[in-house]
Amino acid sequence: MRVASIAAGLAATASAQSAQELINSVLNPAPGTSPYSSYSTQIYYNATLFNETPIASTNYDKLEASAKLRLDPAAYDYAAGGAGLETTVANNRAAFSRWSILPRVMREVYPKRNLTTTLFGKTLPAPIVMAPVGVQTLYHPDGERATASVFGELGLPFTLSTATSTGFADVAKANGVNSTRWYQLYWPSDDDLTRSYLKTAKENGYDVLVVTVDTWDLGWRTRDLDRGFFPFIRGIGVQIGLEDPVAHQKLGFNPLAKNATAEQKQTAALYHVITTSRGISPVWDRLPFLREAWGDGLIVLKGVQTAEDAQLAVQHGIDGVIVSNHGGRQIDGAIGSLDALYNVTNVVKGQLAIGFDGGIRGGADIFKALAIGADFVQVGRPVLWGLAHEGAKGVRHVMKSLLAEFELTVGLAGCQHVQKLNRTHLLRV
Repeated sequence: MRVASIAAGLAATASAQSAQELINSVLNPAPGTSPYSSYSTQIYYNATLFNETPIASTNYDKLEASAKLRLDPAAYDYAAGGAGLETTVANNRAAFSRWSILPRVMREVYPKRNLTTTLFGKTLPAPIVMAPVGVQTLYHPDGERATASVFGELGLPFTLSTATSTGFADVAKANGVNSTRWYQLYWPSDDDLTRSYLKTAKENGYDVLVVTVDTWDLGWRTRDLDRGFFPFIRGIGVQIGLEDPVAHQKLGFNPLAKNATAEQKQTAALYHVITTSRGISPVWDRLPFLREAWGDGLIVLKGVQTAEDAQLAVQHGIDGVIVSNHGGRQIDGAIGSLDALYNVTNVVKGQLAIGFDGGIRGGADIFKALAIGADFVQVGRPVLWGLAHEGAKGVRHVMKSLLAEFELTVGLAGCQHVQKLNRTHLLRV
């Protein structure tokens, strides 16, 4: 369809604006003036007017399939796989099918629908946080720089993993000076290293500490085992350890120095792996040390799956928990995260912040998790598959798609404000 004919059709409805102004406002909305759901309109118009289709599919399954074709098989399996027979991965998705949305109609929800939320004292445009995903350069050379930059653009918190392939400072620079950054800790067995990592994180503007408590040892990850693929031993995902000054002291050399040998770099990578995943489980009695090392910053525990552990987190003064099973990559045959979220929110809702991680694939999934009781959700695999499609461009497309579908779901379900979502909007089936 030609631009002129579209303009003519719109002219009849244009009162204060010309038809062309209406078109321009849709195709090129000013920042902050357009709802997230206008992304679908932009896609339709770009295809009609300019023969431009999205950089990747808006369908998750097709997005993943396309990413698989672009990636090294080992890299794809590292992100897509789970523990054992991968029944926990399946359980994460199956849990969503046990809840159905109950739409309400004839309600004034447009343009009043609102996704903003307040989390840890900050107002966010939506309750969505980047999950702490490591080794992102396996999926695009720009890795964490690309994902951090997009989350900074969108005003959404970005969580940096201890398994990052890019250092604290470089990610912070890509993320933006005023952006919200969290740091995820794989708790080292050496307290000196822990203090050093946390100090560097704070110096670079990471203000929430996310402590992963379910991955002190690796699960039985059959896809990786069959290939013998462990990127950290190969020097990928160990950048924090390679850059750390305390690690340099303990090693007796700087593996990033110009005169560093290949053997020294390998030794430093192994040292980082051993100190962060040597099979020493963190325990509740160690939390005071972490609080002292982190200072007055916020602490969130990631990997909580039971109401009992959530209660212990409350008793120990923890600021938040993230209900997560590490994407099904740690224990085979475990409870789906959405089922765990239901149990956790029944007991500790309102006593600390509750995040959800595990199986988010689209906007309807976000709606369900928040309606059950989560205060925010984390997204991981969808972002990685987007990253595989030309870096930041693909990540931006995936996140704009998620936000658009989520906002549409909120409105079409008859809701005005995301903070008012509750279980009355769902039917358990």
